[in-house]
Amino acid sequence: MQGLVLVDKPAGPSSFAVVKRLRSHYGVKAGHAGTLDPRASGLLLVLLGPATRLARYLVGLDKRYETEIRLGLRTSTGDGEGEVVEETAVASLEEIEALEGEIELRVPQASAVKIDGQRAYKLQRRGVAVEMPMRRSTIHELRVVRYGPPLVSLDLRVSSGTYIRAIADHLGGHCRTIRRTQVGPFRVEDADEERVLAPLAALVQLPERELSASEVEDVRAGRTITGQGEGPVALWAGEALVAVGQAQGGTIRPETVLPSG
Repeated sequence: MQGLVLVDKPAGPSSFAVVKRLRSHYGVKAGHAGTLDPRASGLLLVLLGPATRLARYLVGLDKRYETEIRLGLRTSTGDGEGEVVEETAVASLEEIEALEGEIELRVPQASAVKIDGQRAYKLQRRGVAVEMPMRRSTIHELRVVRYGPPLVSLDLRVSSGTYIRAIADHLGGHCRTIRRTQVGPFRVEDADEERVLAPLAALVQLPERELSASEVEDVRAGRTITGQGEGPVALWAGEALVAVGQAQGGTIRPETVLPSG
């Protein structure tokens, strides 16, 4: 048993709780490819069995979110659970639409980022004030679904590692709801906890290279094969993923090899 499960996580449970439940359900090790805040709902990618090794090729994918932001009030957590720390001017429609593109955002203190070796949210719970780092993010698409101050609903496609609460804070507000609707090519509409996608289907965003029988042996032994392109390549044979290799300079070096059978 190995592969990818698309989960529509409800608001409330943590990503770890979802992974733990699926681990028990399928009886194999499991891990997610990018956490989702407990208060947020939506798409969570959970890998099962040996396919957990593929997480590195999924965590950097772009994400799409739907969020409702309460403008004019910043909170300590960037969402409705925190205390109001500042009243601000309500952002205009023009200011919101101007956010599309590259932007510097401050990482929320209620995040899992480590500060001096400790999780930021744990420091916040203890009342420790820290200076959070800035992070460059890219808002590829921003669509204002509804603008009715002080509330605004947005549909956004952002680069990996972008905090939606940081966008709300940048606009002088806080998130009332956050829902992740897409991760790379995977959509929340296709979520089904009873369906396990094959490892090769989990890497549809990567270029592919079919292997001959002798090349399968070479790859499993860690030997380099010929191949074009640059970066990760899904190496397969008989409709099954054998490994992921790194292509460079006309060769492909096996990087993540899955067990046979």
